[in-house]
Amino acid sequence: MEKVEAIKLLKENPWNVQAGEKYSIDYFKPSDAPGIARLFYSVYGDAYPIDTCYIPERLVEENRLGNILSAVARTASGDVISHIALYRSSSPNPNLYECGLGLTLPAYRSSIAYFRANELLFKLVGTGPVDGLYAEAVCNHTITQKHSKHVRAVETAVEPALMPGKTYEIENSYDGRVGCIFYFRVDRDCRRTLYLPLPYINELTTILDGLNLDREILTSSDNFDSGNGGEIEVKRFDFAGVARCTVMSPGEGIVTQVAAIEQELQNGNYAIIQFFVDLGKPWSGQVVKQLRQCGFSFGGLLPIWFGSDGLLMQKHFVDPDFEGMKILTDRGNRLFEMIRGEWERRGEGEHC
Repeated sequence: MEKVEAIKLLKENPWNVQAGEKYSIDYFKPSDAPGIARLFYSVYGDAYPIDTCYIPERLVEENRLGNILSAVARTASGDVISHIALYRSSSPNPNLYECGLGLTLPAYRSSIAYFRANELLFKLVGTGPVDGLYAEAVCNHTITQKHSKHVRAVETAVEPALMPGKTYEIENSYDGRVGCIFYFRVDRDCRRTLYLPLPYINELTTILDGLNLDREILTSSDNFDSGNGGEIEVKRFDFAGVARCTVMSPGEGIVTQVAAIEQELQNGNYAIIQFFVDLGKPWSGQVVKQLRQCGFSFGGLLPIWFGSDGLLMQKHFVDPDFEGMKILTDRGNRLFEMIRGEWERRGEGEHC
């Protein structure tokens, strides 16, 4: 089944749930899949960007494979009134899960259904395949940031103007873009080598403080000779106007490739291009130097993103709208000012 067919079925079968029913909290069961699809349609209409959330058989299969690990609040009659999940997303590390897909039926938002489902879900962290988690908490309000702190996750990176406002539920959607802040929690770690690029040694050292990671700290050279042209992997998210890129191998050709990618994205009215740099590689410093030459600025640290740690660098084709971002904690505000200061010093940069 494809999304169009799934939406048609949801439209043809209206869902009415009585407020005030008793509910229980549980991990996903295959019988929950139709209820999860109805819940997403009730809250987001057909606008949610992840098709799987509307297609019951995909929800069943992804939970079976461990790509999604769901917790639900379920009424006695079987209706799913709240959902939250850990799921494999942008990170190439299969043991680092994103926390998200969280929503609650409006009639039950005054209850603690979502809170209790979260408590159950986070018992999975550090068990099975889940070494750690991350969340991209929105910054147009601080509710999801409060939740991230509650589950002992720590701020490590900032993504100004990441998502279009229309991505969010129908009653709260708007035309602007919404910034996010990365939170990470790593429950199973091992000693890893971390190559710090020279321009960001102070910033990365500051972010590492409080993460309790076991790292051998080395300095990365910005003159690594790879002997080839380099390779970039690009993942495009048309609905968000965001491209996420990873340098798979270094080389002098990276600058030329970045310029071509930028031009294509701007022609497609994209808002942001992000690069994820593997700090477990001794050549990470060379890549950072090339990206800085292309006008990219520092975004933060991404623990165990590749298995090894990652560095976020980003470039905006729209106003980052720092003024519109709401940050909850002192640590978050220090990180925010670090990213904002770097962006302001470099301005928008020059196209490479």
